[in-house]
Amino acid sequence: MRLCANWLPLSPGLTREVAARCEAAGLWGIGIGDSPNYGELYSACTDALGATSSLVVSTSVTNPVTRHWSVHASAVRSLTAAHPGRFRLGFGRGDSAVHTFGLRPASLAGLEDFGRSVAESARAAGVAPFLLVAASGPATARSAGRVADGVIAGVGGDPAALGTIRERAQEARDAAAAPPEIWASMRIAIGRDDDEVRDLRRRLVPRAVSASHFAFASTFEGKNVPAEYADVLVERYATYDYGSHGRSGATSNATMFADRPDIEEYLLGRFAVVGRADECRARLEELSAHVDGVYLSLLFENALPQIDRIGAMLA
Repeated sequence: MRLCANWLPLSPGLTREVAARCEAAGLWGIGIGDSPNYGELYSACTDALGATSSLVVSTSVTNPVTRHWSVHASAVRSLTAAHPGRFRLGFGRGDSAVHTFGLRPASLAGLEDFGRSVAESARAAGVAPFLLVAASGPATARSAGRVADGVIAGVGGDPAALGTIRERAQEARDAAAAPPEIWASMRIAIGRDDDEVRDLRRRLVPRAVSASHFAFASTFEGKNVPAEYADVLVERYATYDYGSHGRSGATSNATMFADRPDIEEYLLGRFAVVGRADECRARLEELSAHVDGVYLSLLFENALPQIDRIGAMLA
């Protein structure tokens, strides 16, 4: 299975080091996030590509709202031409990068127009872009099937929900087109012993909450969410803090389900791969039956040791 580490560009030097370490560890690729208060997306992609020779670099993910499509198209043309087969554009309607500034996510029609515009611009310049759409529901999966080469499925590791994403994307696809790639999106933390695993699980709770908010806040349709959790999830998501989106540790989202340890465990099991190396490997092998690859979001404050542990796990 193809594995990509997900990274937020904290600094150019660290981005280059993380990318080089990912390649040395045997990962297939790295995804660079586009989120407020971090480095500029395409500069970071350039850093990662320049520091490696075979690693595939993707945006994971950007959006059509905070930049004009022509800006994205220019970056796609340049990076695809300079590094054939090693750059991919991942984009979605817009989450933290949009909400943080009081903007509205793109409509599905806007998402599709964006994808077509970028692709047509790249092809006119003689390069073949590879597009991925981030989707957590059936409607966005259908949009992905129409305009992209694959889907980054934001529904965690649930096989039924992943199957729905694949089916809807394929249904909307041109009959002559290749089947869309389906990528799962998970958080990962590998511990050396039981005590460290317990600590890592606690640190990943807010990350799992953030992932679940992206997946479930709009609708539960096609996502195989246990009925007994639905009302509680809706109630708590109303207090979600985008200022702490995607962060580990003691954030304002970390205690959202503190009184419901059953929901915390459910969210960790669905959106995170956490445990000893052999346990994490087994979980990823289970996922491999349902997807073409997995984006693995790192604990950004502890990225380099975790990449080394992923490499040891793969070896």
